[in-house]
Amino acid sequence: MEISEFELERILDQKIAARTCQNLIGRYLNYQTSCRTEDMLALWADDPDTRIELPWGVYDGKAGVARYLAELPGHDDEARKGYLRVQALSTPVFEVAKDCQTARGAWFSQGVATEEKEGQSPCRWRWVKLGVDFICQDGTWKIWHMVTHTLIDTAYDKAWYDQPKLTIDAFGPDHSPDRKPTWRTLWNMTEGNPYPTGHPAVPRPYDNFDLEVGYGY
Repeated sequence: MEISEFELERILDQKIAARTCQNLIGRYLNYQTSCRTEDMLALWADDPDTRIELPWGVYDGKAGVARYLAELPGHDDEARKGYLRVQALSTPVFEVAKDCQTARGAWFSQGVATEEKEGQSPCRWRWVKLGVDFICQDGTWKIWHMVTHTLIDTAYDKAWYDQPKLTIDAFGPDHSPDRKPTWRTLWNMTEGNPYPTGHPAVPRPYDNFDLEVGYGY
């Protein structure tokens, strides 16, 4: 089957975009482990629609993302003592729009964390599912929307199904999101709590961005 030069260029652009965006997420999580929040913020789009959604709420705009990153522990050498957060990536599903202006991906992310918190074991398993939209701004790909869905958050010596049902209050008062989370993020593995379908939706091929394919709406 013959394809046009235009179609060949589009396919090549999509492949380059896919690799670039997947590297963005890899860099983001590497920077997170070493608490390089300024480098993390530089990966985000400067756009009014930029947002990150965590189980306790949504942070709007790049300024909102900056506020979320400022809430993370480990901003200096003293604070990083005894602190560790590692999130790996697996099972990627990735699609670049036909117009090559946006892209979206979903991953499972298996993690471990060590953080001193009163009343909690300092060592925890933290597994999440990430849904991310990307946008190309002036020829550079950036993170646009990110949604984090909790799967497992438990002490290393506890069964992951033996946990209370997740609520916003469980995350404490040390966060300042702009608004409440969508219902899709408030799920975690507990005994008798079935995994919800479409949590988040697995990306499908698409032509251009609209609200039906975006994360965090």
